[in-house]
Amino acid sequence: MCEPVSITMAAVALVGGVMSAKGKADAEGNAEDAQRRDAREQVKQMNMANANLNLTAQDNADEARRQLSEINVTALRNRGTVRAAIGESGLSGNSMNRIQNSVENEASQAKMSVTDNYKRDYQSLFANQIANTENTKSALKGQAQVIKTSGLSHALDITTSTFNGYAAGSSVAGKGKGSDSNGTAKGGKT
Repeated sequence: MCEPVSITMAAVALVGGVMSAKGKADAEGNAEDAQRRDAREQVKQMNMANANLNLTAQDNADEARRQLSEINVTALRNRGTVRAAIGESGLSGNSMNRIQNSVENEASQAKMSVTDNYKRDYQSLFANQIANTENTKSALKGQAQVIKTSGLSHALDITTSTFNGYAAGSSVAGKGKGSDSNGTAKGGKT
């Protein structure tokens, strides 16, 4: 027949094993939640950085359009001035054509300079966006996996702790049967 001490110790060990399994599961769940929160924050930061780069690209495009408009107005004014000067002087020929071409070339060079600067800035911003995205992907892939303890492992731990508790209780109960309160064997001489 089972000893009350053995059963009590087995029950205490069972409760302790269940509490231990629950504690492990809670810790694993908290670690996963923290990892998800961290991943969401990293994606949020990446999106904010990319949005800022988009705004910068838009500002650069607006500035490039403003500069091109200014160049067009200046070129139109210069063409008119040159044509008026040529008309008033009454001169014609290759020299006058070269002067007109020179004015056109200056305007074209200014436009090309603005366009090239805009393209260079845009490529740099786009490369930064790609770098932000790839760095975030790498960081998310590089996160350590939370290894969960299986249900079978929890069950085995609980069972083992219960059997160990029962065995400890049996051991304590067995020592109590063979001795009296003084620690001497019953029926023996003192």
